[in-house]
Amino acid sequence: MRWLFILLVFCCCTVKAQVIGGKIVADSTNTPVAARLFTHSGYQTATDAAGNFSIQVKGAGDTINVLAIGYKLLVFPLRSPLQRYMVLRLKTAPVNLKEVTIKAGRNHQKDSIDRRAEYSKTFNFQPPKLKDAFVAPPSNVPFAFFSIDLLRVVSVLTRNSDPKYKLKKVLLRDEQADYIANRFNRSLVGRETGLKDDSLQTYMDKYYPSINWVKKASDYDIILYIKLKAKEFRKAN
Repeated sequence: MRWLFILLVFCCCTVKAQVIGGKIVADSTNTPVAARLFTHSGYQTATDAAGNFSIQVKGAGDTINVLAIGYKLLVFPLRSPLQRYMVLRLKTAPVNLKEVTIKAGRNHQKDSIDRRAEYSKTFNFQPPKLKDAFVAPPSNVPFAFFSIDLLRVVSVLTRNSDPKYKLKKVLLRDEQADYIANRFNRSLVGRETGLKDDSLQTYMDKYYPSINWVKKASDYDIILYIKLKAKEFRKAN
């Protein structure tokens, strides 16, 4: 097994990362865009308010993926010579104008369906499993044993660093946060508690509910929760 361990360590070794910077802008207006960036080599970052970013890369051959709400996913391969500063332009995601619905609030269910349709490949991504590394021998070879696909073993050990896996986690987290905000938001909490400004934000941060509880709770449960926690909040303050 010693040779297998040495080979795995060798495969997992990474070359020295390089840092590049740049700016994310909208292609049509040239205005800064808030976005998240992921590299194929496993690094990630986010832009500041002005659209500026700095991220580690493996050099030429690496790829930068840029994700921003309302824009198409940008996949930007890095080539030699490596640019130390670059301006990446995002194209606006197409909007279907065949059907227009005007309502007071957002339709969370439709937003979720649209997001999953747009990033279907990412949501459907399944990281490799260890059992996939064992390759069955050909049926016409007698007394043959299972072989091990070393590249798949490495993929399993490093799957948490896979940019597709990280992107899926980000999308799921955003979807859950959007669902909670649709049912537990400043407007509702402010109306039920009478809190405002900093006090309201402190309350929201302190009693922010979990996604599992919100999914099970009825509207009545959420309002009751808000009022009970408001009493607790006032006693503590």
